[in-house]
Amino acid sequence: MSTSFKHYFLMMAYYNQWANQKLFAALSNLTEAQLNQDGGAYFRTVLHTANHLLIGDILWFERIRGLEPSNYALDDLIYTELKQLKQARFELDVRLLDLIMQSEPIKFDHFIKYLRRGQFYTEPLHEILAHIFNHQAHHRGQMHSMLHALTGESLELDLIFFQREYSHIYRLPQI
Repeated sequence: MSTSFKHYFLMMAYYNQWANQKLFAALSNLTEAQLNQDGGAYFRTVLHTANHLLIGDILWFERIRGLEPSNYALDDLIYTELKQLKQARFELDVRLLDLIMQSEPIKFDHFIKYLRRGQFYTEPLHEILAHIFNHQAHHRGQMHSMLHALTGESLELDLIFFQREYSHIYRLPQI
Protein backbone atom coordinates (compact mmCIF):
# COMPACT_ATOMS: atom_id res chain seq x y z
CA MET A 1 0.00 0.00 0.00
CA SER A 2 2.87 2.40 0.71
CA THR A 3 3.99 2.35 -2.94
CA SER A 4 0.44 3.31 -3.90
CA PHE A 5 0.55 6.18 -1.41
CA LYS A 6 3.80 7.46 -2.88
CA HIS A 7 2.41 7.25 -6.41
CA TYR A 8 -0.83 8.97 -5.42
CA PHE A 9 0.84 11.79 -3.51
CA LEU A 10 3.39 12.31 -6.26
CA MET A 11 0.49 12.84 -8.66
CA MET A 12 -1.17 15.22 -6.19
CA ALA A 13 2.05 17.22 -5.66
CA TYR A 14 2.49 17.67 -9.41
CA TYR A 15 -1.19 18.56 -9.77
CA ASN A 16 -0.97 21.02 -6.88
CA GLN A 17 2.03 22.73 -8.49
CA TRP A 18 0.29 22.87 -11.89
CA ALA A 19 -2.97 24.26 -10.47
CA ASN A 20 -1.19 26.89 -8.37
CA GLN A 21 0.80 28.04 -11.40
CA LYS A 22 -2.38 28.39 -13.48
CA LEU A 23 -4.22 30.20 -10.71
CA PHE A 24 -1.37 32.60 -9.91
CA ALA A 25 -0.94 33.39 -13.61
CA ALA A 26 -4.56 34.54 -13.68
CA LEU A 27 -4.26 36.36 -10.35
CA SER A 28 -1.27 38.27 -11.72
CA ASN A 29 -3.69 40.14 -13.98
CA LEU A 30 -5.65 41.54 -11.04
CA THR A 31 -5.12 45.01 -9.65
CA GLU A 32 -4.05 45.56 -6.05
CA ALA A 33 -7.59 46.69 -5.29
CA GLN A 34 -9.04 43.50 -6.76
CA LEU A 35 -6.58 41.31 -4.83
CA ASN A 36 -7.73 43.00 -1.63
CA GLN A 37 -11.45 43.20 -2.41
CA ASP A 38 -13.75 41.30 -0.05
CA GLY A 39 -14.94 38.30 -2.05
CA GLY A 40 -17.14 36.79 0.66
CA ALA A 41 -14.83 33.85 1.40
CA TYR A 42 -13.75 32.88 4.91
CA PHE A 43 -10.42 34.74 4.59
CA ARG A 44 -12.27 37.49 2.69
CA THR A 45 -9.83 38.37 -0.10
CA VAL A 46 -7.78 36.57 -2.72
CA LEU A 47 -4.57 37.82 -1.11
CA HIS A 48 -5.58 36.74 2.41
CA THR A 49 -6.75 33.33 1.19
CA ALA A 50 -3.51 32.73 -0.73
CA ASN A 51 -1.49 33.75 2.35
CA HIS A 52 -3.55 31.38 4.50
CA LEU A 53 -2.77 28.48 2.18
CA LEU A 54 0.93 29.27 2.20
CA ILE A 55 1.04 29.56 6.00
CA GLY A 56 -0.88 26.32 6.46
CA ASP A 57 1.51 24.50 4.14
CA ILE A 58 4.55 26.01 5.87
CA LEU A 59 3.28 24.80 9.24
CA TRP A 60 2.51 21.31 7.95
CA PHE A 61 5.86 21.09 6.17
CA GLU A 62 7.62 22.02 9.41
CA ARG A 63 5.68 19.36 11.32
CA ILE A 64 6.48 16.70 8.74
CA ARG A 65 10.16 17.60 8.79
CA GLY A 66 10.25 17.71 12.60
CA LEU A 67 11.25 21.38 12.60
CA GLU A 68 10.46 24.01 15.19
CA PRO A 69 7.13 25.53 14.12
CA SER A 70 6.91 29.10 12.89
CA ASN A 71 4.88 31.55 14.91
CA TYR A 72 2.46 32.31 12.08
CA ALA A 73 -1.25 32.59 12.71
CA LEU A 74 -3.44 31.10 9.99
CA ASP A 75 -4.89 34.52 9.18
CA ASP A 76 -1.58 36.40 9.01
CA LEU A 77 -0.81 38.41 5.90
CA ILE A 78 2.88 37.65 5.49
CA TYR A 79 3.03 38.81 1.86
CA THR A 80 1.17 41.94 0.81
CA GLU A 81 2.55 41.83 -2.73
CA LEU A 82 1.38 39.05 -5.05
CA LYS A 83 4.78 38.76 -6.73
CA GLN A 84 6.52 37.76 -3.47
CA LEU A 85 3.63 35.52 -2.44
CA LYS A 86 3.71 33.78 -5.83
CA GLN A 87 7.45 33.13 -5.50
CA ALA A 88 7.08 31.74 -1.97
CA ARG A 89 4.16 29.55 -3.09
CA PHE A 90 6.10 28.11 -6.02
CA GLU A 91 9.18 27.46 -3.87
CA LEU A 92 7.12 25.62 -1.25
CA ASP A 93 5.37 23.58 -3.95
CA VAL A 94 8.80 22.43 -5.19
CA ARG A 95 9.90 21.56 -1.63
CA LEU A 96 6.71 19.53 -1.10
CA LEU A 97 7.22 17.70 -4.39
CA ASP A 98 10.84 16.99 -3.45
CA LEU A 99 9.80 15.68 -0.04
CA ILE A 100 7.44 13.17 -1.66
CA MET A 101 9.90 12.18 -4.37
CA GLN A 102 12.66 11.55 -1.83
CA SER A 103 10.50 9.64 0.66
CA GLU A 104 10.76 5.89 0.72
CA PRO A 105 7.31 4.29 0.28
CA ILE A 106 7.32 3.03 3.89
CA LYS A 107 7.55 6.64 5.17
CA PHE A 108 3.94 7.31 4.15
CA ASP A 109 2.81 4.92 6.91
CA HIS A 110 5.00 6.58 9.57
CA PHE A 111 3.35 8.67 12.22
CA ILE A 112 4.09 12.36 12.67
CA LYS A 113 3.79 13.74 16.19
CA TYR A 114 3.28 17.46 16.59
CA LEU A 115 2.07 20.09 19.03
CA ARG A 116 -0.81 22.40 18.18
CA ARG A 117 -2.28 24.88 20.66
CA GLY A 118 -0.82 23.01 23.60
CA GLN A 119 -2.07 19.59 22.56
CA PHE A 120 -0.07 16.75 21.00
CA TYR A 121 -1.40 14.95 17.93
CA THR A 122 -0.08 11.87 16.15
CA GLU A 123 -1.18 11.15 12.59
CA PRO A 124 0.21 9.08 9.72
CA LEU A 125 1.99 11.03 7.00
CA HIS A 126 -0.44 9.83 4.33
CA GLU A 127 -3.37 11.38 6.23
CA ILE A 128 -1.50 14.66 6.68
CA LEU A 129 -0.66 14.79 2.97
CA ALA A 130 -4.30 14.02 2.10
CA HIS A 131 -5.32 16.99 4.24
CA ILE A 132 -2.71 19.30 2.69
CA PHE A 133 -3.87 18.60 -0.86
CA ASN A 134 -7.57 18.69 0.04
CA HIS A 135 -7.05 21.99 1.87
CA GLN A 136 -5.29 23.39 -1.20
CA ALA A 137 -8.16 22.40 -3.49
CA HIS A 138 -10.74 23.83 -1.09
CA HIS A 139 -9.20 27.30 -0.85
CA ARG A 140 -8.01 27.33 -4.45
CA GLY A 141 -11.69 26.89 -5.33
CA GLN A 142 -12.55 29.92 -3.22
CA MET A 143 -9.89 31.99 -4.99
CA HIS A 144 -11.15 30.75 -8.36
CA SER A 145 -14.66 31.85 -7.40
CA MET A 146 -13.41 35.30 -6.37
CA LEU A 147 -11.42 35.55 -9.61
CA HIS A 148 -14.53 34.68 -11.60
CA ALA A 149 -16.61 37.26 -9.71
CA LEU A 150 -13.98 39.94 -10.38
CA THR A 151 -13.20 39.19 -14.03
CA GLY A 152 -15.65 36.67 -15.44
CA GLU A 153 -12.60 34.45 -16.12
CA SER A 154 -12.88 30.76 -15.36
CA LEU A 155 -10.01 28.28 -15.21
CA GLU A 156 -9.93 24.55 -15.83
CA LEU A 157 -8.32 23.49 -12.57
CA ASP A 158 -9.95 20.09 -12.18
CA LEU A 159 -7.59 17.20 -11.56
CA ILE A 160 -8.77 15.40 -14.72
CA PHE A 161 -7.45 18.22 -16.94
CA PHE A 162 -4.03 17.84 -15.35
CA GLN A 163 -4.16 14.05 -15.62
CA ARG A 164 -5.01 14.13 -19.32
CA GLU A 165 -2.12 16.43 -20.09
CA TYR A 166 0.59 15.33 -17.65
CA SER A 167 0.03 11.69 -16.72
CA HIS A 168 3.40 10.84 -18.31
CA ILE A 169 5.14 12.74 -15.49
CA TYR A 170 3.84 10.74 -12.52
CA ARG A 171 2.26 7.57 -13.90
CA LEU A 172 4.07 4.30 -13.33
CA PRO A 173 4.74 2.21 -16.45
CA GLN A 174 2.09 -0.43 -17.11
CA ILE A 175 3.19 -4.02 -16.88
